Amino acid sequence: MRNHHVLVLAACLMAGCSEAPAPTEPVRTGPFLGEELPGTQPRLFAEGVVSTDLNQRDTAWTPEGDQLFYSLWVRNRGVIVTVRLTDGQWSAPEIAPFSGQYSDLEPFVTADGSALYFISKRPLSPGGEEKDWDIWVVRRGAGGWGEPENLGPPINTDRNEYYPSLTLDGTLYFTGAEWEDSIGGEDLYRASWVDGAFTDPENLGPAVNSAGAEYNAMISPDEDYIIFGSAREGDLGGGDMDISFRSDDGSWSDAANMGPPVNTPTLDFCPALSPDGRFLFFTSRRVAPEAPVPNSYEEIVASVSGPLNGSMNLYWITADVIEQLRPAH
Repeated sequence: MRNHHVLVLAACLMAGCSEAPAPTEPVRTGPFLGEELPGTQPRLFAEGVVSTDLNQRDTAWTPEGDQLFYSLWVRNRGVIVTVRLTDGQWSAPEIAPFSGQYSDLEPFVTADGSALYFISKRPLSPGGEEKDWDIWVVRRGAGGWGEPENLGPPINTDRNEYYPSLTLDGTLYFTGAEWEDSIGGEDLYRASWVDGAFTDPENLGPAVNSAGAEYNAMISPDEDYIIFGSAREGDLGGGDMDISFRSDDGSWSDAANMGPPVNTPTLDFCPALSPDGRFLFFTSRRVAPEAPVPNSYEEIVASVSGPLNGSMNLYWITADVIEQLRPAH
């Protein structure tokens, strides 16, 4: 029944539904959907409920830990999905109330829980033409989540902007694609929140950005380190996660590959922290290392019918792996 609801949700998305079918039964109880906590080896998160044979990516928790948002990628279209803890029980996945009509990805919930940032191709006005990827924000009030608002300039441009992440003081980090001052095809940028508006974005510079692509960056709440996806020489393959630490003077240490077991020869990206900062979540295409080569039709079907089939899934690991990479002073 758990997988069934996710599959029905995906089928609904493919057919253009704006809403998912109502959950039919509670799924899990307890913090983090009742999952066993991870240690220094990544663990697949919520197998059969969140991580399935579909493509899941991105992780965003409310500060209370009672709601998880993530993205589902189906037929080159994204939708933001959520599971909620109500009366001690987790709901089955359902499309977030502000998503489903247009392609949406990469949710980020602010530390106070008052707003959720995400990217979307939705038009700037109802009935208009779909746009490139922009950063949007939806605010939460007493009645729930409101209507999304486009951040506008100087954050959004006529090019693509991706993966918003904010510090405790509201500084925004994001990816800009093919901007005029970019070092590579996709670079990481920073914009401060001053007097109720974002300042002009600044490129993080060559310690972080390279001639390759840097993307999907998570800034720590205190702005003392950044973890991001990267494709550069010397990576393990498929796209890895790198980390850079910020000094008191605002300079960044040279980006370093986070290495195994976080990175693998497959794609590893989309970092996010749990609300308590104890765990690092990320997305990976890693497969089961013990999976045999299929020798029959039945084995082929079995090899692609679970989450470890090479699709994108959510993983988590103790955040201690971050501190182990911090340069010695």
